[in-house]
Amino acid sequence: MPSQFFPARSSRHRTACFALYRALLRTAQRVPLPDDLTTSSPLAGPTPTQHPLRTLIRNAFHRNRNDTSPRLVVSALKNGYRFLTLLSRAAEASDPPSPERASVVAFLRRNQERVLQIKAKLAAEREAWEQGSTAPIPDRQTVIKRVSPDGVWPPVYAPAIPVRPLSAFRDGIRRPPVLGHAMGIPFLRFKKPQPRFLERVLRQKAMRRHKRIGIMTALAEDGMADAQDEDLWEEQVEKLLADASRKRRGREGGGKLESARREPTYAESLKEAIGILVDLTNKEHDDLVARGRAMWQIVVAEREQALKEEKERLERLGRGGEEPKLRDRRRPLALSRRPKEKKKRDEKTKGKTAEGGNENKRAQEAGGQGSTEPSDASAVAPPKQ
Repeated sequence: MPSQFFPARSSRHRTACFALYRALLRTAQRVPLPDDLTTSSPLAGPTPTQHPLRTLIRNAFHRNRNDTSPRLVVSALKNGYRFLTLLSRAAEASDPPSPERASVVAFLRRNQERVLQIKAKLAAEREAWEQGSTAPIPDRQTVIKRVSPDGVWPPVYAPAIPVRPLSAFRDGIRRPPVLGHAMGIPFLRFKKPQPRFLERVLRQKAMRRHKRIGIMTALAEDGMADAQDEDLWEEQVEKLLADASRKRRGREGGGKLESARREPTYAESLKEAIGILVDLTNKEHDDLVARGRAMWQIVVAEREQALKEEKERLERLGRGGEEPKLRDRRRPLALSRRPKEKKKRDEKTKGKTAEGGNENKRAQEAGGQGSTEPSDASAVAPPKQ
């Protein structure tokens, strides 16, 4: 059995590969190229002044670094020496460009076109990804608008767009939206899966609401006790300062004590902050309720329009006497299948039942052949004489 060859563990192979790599880089640097292939070429790499052939050579060696098959290694080395000869002839100065230099330039131009096509494809995919990101869609009209003035509270909202005609739907099917809510925030579900920007908006609003409620709870529970302790400390310090000032005035024969301006205590400031947060939370709740009512108007209008269109459809089919109903456009659920564990348990129980029945049958047969006494142990014995 032949021994396995590991090129990375062979010092002679590594020396030969590094020598070929350096020779290719040095020779490629001396090949003259047009300006469009050296300055503005996408093959130049991270630095515009880098020779494009150096980038291709590095990529080729990097691509073949994991080859361990002798057949692939020998073929790669032969190609490397062949290209070294080609680059050496292309680097020679000649008045008409040599065929080798022309072939090198043609190869770089073809490779440059391929790289440009790949970059254009990646740019299109990036643009498509940005359009499907969580950012709001530009030129998209909101479904509700505020109709009450700014000073009026609670606000009043109304649908911003009229009911769309049936021709506006590409598949010709009207699907009335569903009014849902996520953690108290109403929204209209028009389709599934839910758009990512809608999910982002709901998540951010819920996080802000929970953060505000958490701050209110912390201030009311822990902060109020600390504020009361601080007020008690301030009161004791003020009392000591007043006693000291009164004694000093008695010794010096001073006049009246100037009344200091009273500042709000820590507890009062904390209550004021809690009141601001509570008022903000209540206003947000009223605003969400008003938005939900406007969204419900859209749902009702869409359902009425769907019933009207269903009635027209029944009349066209000659079934005008039937009562129109909203057709369920949801995909039917698949038949429920029993889990594997339940299926195995049922098969095991069924096997035990069959085995027990066979044992009882064999016992009855054995009892009938060997004895006339009943084989059932629960039978009542006859009384003794």
